[in-house]
Amino acid sequence: MEMYKKMSNKRAIMLMSGGVDSSVAAYLLKKEGYEVIAVHFKTVKDEVFSLIPEKKKVCCSPSDTIDAINVSKKLELDDFKIVDIQQEFKEKIIDYFIKEYNDGKTPNPCMLCNRFFKFGKAIEMAEEMNADVVVSGHYVISEYSNEHQNWVIKKGVDNYKDQSYFLSMVKPEYLKKMYFPLGKMKKVEIRKIAEDLNLSVADKPDSQELCFIPDNDYKRYLVDAGIETSKGKVYDFKGEHIGYHTGYTDYTIGQRAGIEYIKNQNQRLHVYKINSQDNSITVAPTEKVHFKGLIAKNMNKFVDFEDEFSAVCRIRKRSEEKPAKIKKISENEYQIVFEEPIFAVTPGQFATIYDESGIVLGCGVIDKYLED
Repeated sequence: MEMYKKMSNKRAIMLMSGGVDSSVAAYLLKKEGYEVIAVHFKTVKDEVFSLIPEKKKVCCSPSDTIDAINVSKKLELDDFKIVDIQQEFKEKIIDYFIKEYNDGKTPNPCMLCNRFFKFGKAIEMAEEMNADVVVSGHYVISEYSNEHQNWVIKKGVDNYKDQSYFLSMVKPEYLKKMYFPLGKMKKVEIRKIAEDLNLSVADKPDSQELCFIPDNDYKRYLVDAGIETSKGKVYDFKGEHIGYHTGYTDYTIGQRAGIEYIKNQNQRLHVYKINSQDNSITVAPTEKVHFKGLIAKNMNKFVDFEDEFSAVCRIRKRSEEKPAKIKKISENEYQIVFEEPIFAVTPGQFATIYDESGIVLGCGVIDKYLED
């Protein structure tokens, strides 16, 4: 008995990570009749993963490559390609990551990896190979919006697994070639399909750490990269020296842990400002680390929007969207002011703007926070 129906004339580039999501997405593609060419990116040398137990929750490891190969064979995919992107990945992702931390910011390299590689590089390959679509196992929906007269990204139906935030820096022109079979499904359904197919990855944990820092030791990684910061002073909101930090790259806005105070403090203090120039950190009470808004640069717009409008905005992967007013203040800058102050607006992270139906309108990198 054949596993799939007769082939259509459609060809798909399937981004195979070796995880359960991309594996089930590949199966669903075959069921739809696509010719499926699996592509597996190698971002760093395999030796990097010697730092961790092989089954730790991290992507792009040697075991992921083996899983991707085995699943592709079991699902009878039409081709499997391993693509080495190490040099490009270093230039566009790793170098950016190091520079942002050196500048006292908190980067999100996964956002740019999706922009340049998981879809940018894959779209190039699709054009070279005459493929109709590039497909991944992300929990997000890509569709044509009659309201916006454009292709858009929309939140997946699984609220917990929704990955629209992570894809909000993908180039808008890519959307018409992007397809997400899991966008209207829930994770529990995906696990069940994988179990029914007896896939080896059915119970595989989701990846969490950065592929190029699999042991999650950012300090070690930055030191190895030549960014070695020393112990420095911590100041309070009034400019008084009240303690010491271990190196400014160890901290992010809103953080409480890791500061050595000269004397006991009678209130909760959070990192308020990171100054890479003089290796100092300013801390402030919780209420002071709630900001009225932010300035976002390099806005990636999926739809045309007015110079001033209201929407909701998310400022990090696990935060909720909050109502805000968005205003264009220069060719490259947007001011986003929230209805209520929001905790720990962090330069280097991304601000993603949604409409009320969950469509991503645009996304920009947070340049600075706005105080009351």
